[in-house]
Amino acid sequence: MLSTSALLSLAVQCAVSVHPDTVSAIAQTESGFRPLAIGVVGQSKGIYPANINDALAHVARLKAEGKNYSIGLMQINKSNFSRFNVTEEQLFNPCENLKVFEKIFSNCFIGGGTLIRALSCYYSGDYERGSIKESKFNNTSYIERIGYHSKVKYLVPSIKEDISKTDSGSNINPRHKIVIIYPSRLIRGDLQDNLIQESQ
Repeated sequence: MLSTSALLSLAVQCAVSVHPDTVSAIAQTESGFRPLAIGVVGQSKGIYPANINDALAHVARLKAEGKNYSIGLMQINKSNFSRFNVTEEQLFNPCENLKVFEKIFSNCFIGGGTLIRALSCYYSGDYERGSIKESKFNNTSYIERIGYHSKVKYLVPSIKEDISKTDSGSNINPRHKIVIIYPSRLIRGDLQDNLIQESQ
């Protein structure tokens, strides 16, 4: 399993057009930062081989069984292997996996126009399906598993949100006129020199 810092370092080298925060959230959801992870479509539990040889053996078995599967850090689906001219072994390399992810995700973002629609596209090939709750994942949608949650509407807001708004300047009351006060004269040079000259 990769550490967060190792993943972010790889992200800025291997998926340069996608913000590292977005890469991290997707990698966490897709593989739990595991470069050898294998996901079988239709199953909620993944396969986590101990080494590359085990990973390739699992893939060979899944191919023989005619299963639909995704592999590696960003869970690249087998339908993309020939499209991007990559092998299973190459995709178990985290940087190679991120390079293919970047191409797929960038296309999804350009086509979908928003990050939520791009996430849905990356997950399912459809711009809306990723927002649908799934019973096999505790009745959550892919978008929710990534980190988007419907905000609960409170009568009284969160202090943290309010402080954040105040700090960003969005809570300035426009009814109060802002007055800028300038000094009556400017002090130039060393303050001590100016005081000596004035006293003479």
